[in-house]
Amino acid sequence: MFAPILRNREFRAMALTEAMSTVGDQLTRVALALLVFDRTGSAGLGGLTYALTFLPTVAGGLLLSPLADTRPRRSTLIAIDVLRGAAVLAMVAPGTPLVVLWSLVAFCAFLNGPYSAARLALLRDVLSQDQYGAGMALRQSLSQGAQLLGFLSGGLLASIFSPGTCLLFDCASFVGSALTLRIFVRPRPAALSGGERSTVAGTVRLVWGSPVLRTVFLTTFTGLFFLGPDALAAPLASELSLSARWVGFFMASGGLFSVIGLAAFGRFVSADRYLRAFPISFLAPGLPLLPVVVVHDPIKILILFGISGAAWAVLTVIAVTSFAGLLPDDQRGRAMGVAGSMNATSQGVGAFLAGLLADAVGVGCAISLLGAAGVLFALLAIAGWRRAVVNPTRSITGARATPDQHAKPDAAQPERPATYNS
Repeated sequence: MFAPILRNREFRAMALTEAMSTVGDQLTRVALALLVFDRTGSAGLGGLTYALTFLPTVAGGLLLSPLADTRPRRSTLIAIDVLRGAAVLAMVAPGTPLVVLWSLVAFCAFLNGPYSAARLALLRDVLSQDQYGAGMALRQSLSQGAQLLGFLSGGLLASIFSPGTCLLFDCASFVGSALTLRIFVRPRPAALSGGERSTVAGTVRLVWGSPVLRTVFLTTFTGLFFLGPDALAAPLASELSLSARWVGFFMASGGLFSVIGLAAFGRFVSADRYLRAFPISFLAPGLPLLPVVVVHDPIKILILFGISGAAWAVLTVIAVTSFAGLLPDDQRGRAMGVAGSMNATSQGVGAFLAGLLADAVGVGCAISLLGAAGVLFALLAIAGWRRAVVNPTRSITGARATPDQHAKPDAAQPERPATYNS
C-alpha cells in the first residue's frame, strides 16, 4: 500500500528531511537533558529545559502560522531550517550560561510552530486525498524510526564524546534538510494571494464550531500526560543506578515500538475505519504507564514505555489525517499550525510538570500518575466524540457554517475525506 507513495519524489524528499530533523532534535534533547542534569542535579530544571524544546512553539504557531498560507510553503521551510541550524550551532560554544542556552532552545521551539504548519500543509499538497492517510502512517513510522535512531545515538555520542557533539549533528541535519527541500520539492504559489486576508482567530472559530473537529483537536493536549517517559529518562536512569546510555534507551523505546506498531496499523487499518478506531486509540497510550510505579526492571520499563509510545503514534496518525482532511486549503496551514503548536506546548508543559511531580513523589510514581490522568482525559474526550459522530455529516457541516469571514467564498466547503466515510 506504500509503494505508490514512495514513488512520489517530493514525498520522499519531505520524509527524508523530517527524518533528518527528527534525529537531530532527539540528539539535542538527549544532550540538553544530560548537560542540565549534570550541572544542576535537578529533575525539575531538567524538565524545564526539555519543556523549552516545546513550550514556545505555541507562540510561534499562533503568530507565524499564517505564513504557511500567505507565503510559499517550501521557501518557508527552507528559511526556518537555516535559522534553526544557526541557533543550534550557537549552543555549542563552551561554557554557555544556562540562561543563554535556554533562550536559544526557546527560539528554536518558537520557529517549530510555523515550520510544522507549513510542512503538514505542504504534505497535503504533495499527496492526493486517497493517499494522505497511508502517507501519514508511513511518515509517522519513519519519524518514529528517526526518533529511535536519534535517542539511541544521542546516548552513545554523549557518553563517548560530549553533549556538544550531539548539537553539531543537529546543526548538520538542518543544513541537509534545507538543501534537500531546495533540490527535490518543486515551488508552489502561496495558498492565499496577496490581496486575500485571513486570521488565526477565524480558523479557531472554524475548528471549534464543529464537534468533530473540536474533539479531534483535543488530542493535541495528550502531550500533557505522555511525555513523562522522555522528560524523566535522565532522572529515572539515575534513580535506577543505570549508565547514561539508558537515557537514550528509555527515550528510544517509544520509537522502536512505534515503527512496528505503525507498520501493522497501516497494513490492517484503512482510512475509512479511523472513525471506529478513534476511541480505543485515545485510551491506549495511558494504560501501559499505570504500572511503572511498581516496576523496577529496566527491560520491563522499556517495554511499557514502548507500548505507550506506539499507541500514541497511532493516535497521532488518526487525528492528524482526520483533521487535515476536513480543512479547506486556504486555512489548512493556520489550523495545522495552531494544532501543532498546542500539541508541542502541551508536551512542553507535560515535561515541566513531570519534572516537578518527580521531585515531589518520585520518578516512577510521577509517570504512573500522568498515565492515569491521560486515561481520565481520554474518557472525557471519548464521551464528546460519541456525541459528535452520531451524525458525522451534520457535525462536519457545522464547521463549514462558521468560516473565516475573510476566506474565499468556497473555502468553507471542503470535500468530505475518506476518513469519515462509514
